[in-house]
Amino acid sequence: MCRDESAHTTIHHQQDIRTGGRYLVEVRNPAKGETYWGQGVYREVKPPEKIVFTWSWTKETPQGPHLHADSPETDVTVEFFARGNSTEIVLRHETFGSAKDRDEHNQGWNGCFDILAKVLQTTSKHN
Repeated sequence: MCRDESAHTTIHHQQDIRTGGRYLVEVRNPAKGETYWGQGVYREVKPPEKIVFTWSWTKETPQGPHLHADSPETDVTVEFFARGNSTEIVLRHETFGSAKDRDEHNQGWNGCFDILAKVLQTTSKHN
């Protein structure tokens, strides 16, 4: 999950973006000295309209037990809608085990969208 581009580094170890494909990501937080591992399966990949995938923190990592080993698998749907010269992105992340998990993921997704906005702003200045 994205949070703050200066605080987190994401490494994609596996990224097979197709229906039935899997992904495995490592998220490092140097400020806290923590590493998180997320994984899931792409349930539906329908370019350019929709991506549906599962998200779960891995139970075991190369470094041993994971920090979020008790978090359940959740479901993420991302839809893209053409709006003239823009694209509207609608993200739904659901089936959390607790309000705390939901709120932490909400913070992470908001960080991702903040980073995307910065990238798009920088890109549009150069065009």
